[in-house]
Amino acid sequence: MIRNIIFDYGSVLIRTDCRRVYAPLFGSWEKADWFRTNIVEPEWIERLDRGDDYGECIAAQQAKYPDYAGAIALYDSRFTDFLVGEMPGMYRLLSQLRAEGYHLYGLSNYSHKIYDIQATASIFRLIEGQVISSDVHITKPSSLIYKHLLDRYDLKADECLFIDDRKVNTDAAEAVGIRAMVFPDIPFTRRQILDGVSKEYSDATAPTPLAEFEKRLWEVLRE
Repeated sequence: MIRNIIFDYGSVLIRTDCRRVYAPLFGSWEKADWFRTNIVEPEWIERLDRGDDYGECIAAQQAKYPDYAGAIALYDSRFTDFLVGEMPGMYRLLSQLRAEGYHLYGLSNYSHKIYDIQATASIFRLIEGQVISSDVHITKPSSLIYKHLLDRYDLKADECLFIDDRKVNTDAAEAVGIRAMVFPDIPFTRRQILDGVSKEYSDATAPTPLAEFEKRLWEVLRE
């Protein structure tokens, strides 16, 4: 029986997008998109998520791309401004799960900057415990981070359900005995990304992919 539901954060509970900051800075969406693709390298984000020294990571990327040193610095000074908002419908869903008696946890690859975002997003008040990759210096999909969460909160793998937007991470959860579901892609328009999404919008909106996911989720929980 599933008693505990573990959520990834990015693109599951919240949506962040650095183009919110970089599009106004560069004067166009296209330039911001190029920066995100070419300067915000996956290997660099992996270091931040792993908990490597944040200042050193910023400095290393600035040294690699000196023409963009000022823009790279915003990954530190304006990280909270990357927050678009809570994912539509998820505050309502988590509230329903809590009301049904399920325990909710978080397991996410994030730098320490997630704590600044958590201070502004009310959905995180519904989470009872969490493991953040930068705190433990382990990132998904390593099996060690899933085991760390289980050990920290004395959870049994076969009583847990893990939800993540990346199949590689749900596969890793299943490899340690945790049932898992892939969260659907919920698109945001350019205007929503640039303007931000209010909590009122998030609570009132249930995109079709989320409605279908919710149906499958409740079916799994009632098996």
